[in-house]
Amino acid sequence: MRILYIGKSYFSLFLLPAMLVLNSLYTHEVTHKLADKIIVVDAGHGGIDTGANRPGVLEKDINLAVALELKNTLNQYGAKVALSRQTDIELSTECDNEKVRGRYHRDLMARVELAEESDADIFVSIHSNAVVNTKRHGAEVFYYGKSEAGKVLATTIQTELHKITTTPSTASAADYFVLRKNKIPAVLIEIGYITNPDERRLLQTADYQKKLAESIAAGICNYYQ
Repeated sequence: MRILYIGKSYFSLFLLPAMLVLNSLYTHEVTHKLADKIIVVDAGHGGIDTGANRPGVLEKDINLAVALELKNTLNQYGAKVALSRQTDIELSTECDNEKVRGRYHRDLMARVELAEESDADIFVSIHSNAVVNTKRHGAEVFYYGKSEAGKVLATTIQTELHKITTTPSTASAADYFVLRKNKIPAVLIEIGYITNPDERRLLQTADYQKKLAESIAAGICNYYQ
């Protein structure tokens, strides 16, 4: 086997500039895809609603950490991001629809109203899963069954998440409130299972949270191809 060695001076003068140009072109292409797009990033649960939990681990905290990472990544790509929450709060008091009753449903409706009020293009809700079977793991993306655009968005995100974690081969239809009530393409992402000990540890690390955010953002970019 012939091995080619490249001198440092040659690399500095020729290859490095070329690599920087290619990287710049790729970044520009990605930025162009999401330029002026308005994306709602919803960190599921919050405040008195902890979501799923295990000793010392609350779903609402993991959801928020990944949502904030996703916002940063999407901003870098030129998108405008509306966060449902930036801190540990619940949103029932933000609901404007007096016909919606109960703290739980008012909290969910406030998230849908945010999408309407911000004139958003897509809605992405971040959650963490929990089941009795502690061996179950992986990320899952859901869409409303009557939304073809939602299905396409969910599929592009599912494909990217599959590259870093075990996922089903396809996204799944579901009748979640925030999917059914949204008038725009909407997805709900279960980024992993906090009931799986190994995945629970991963979900709490900044590096893995960043990987999840980058994969979700890549899926969003692919949706706009």
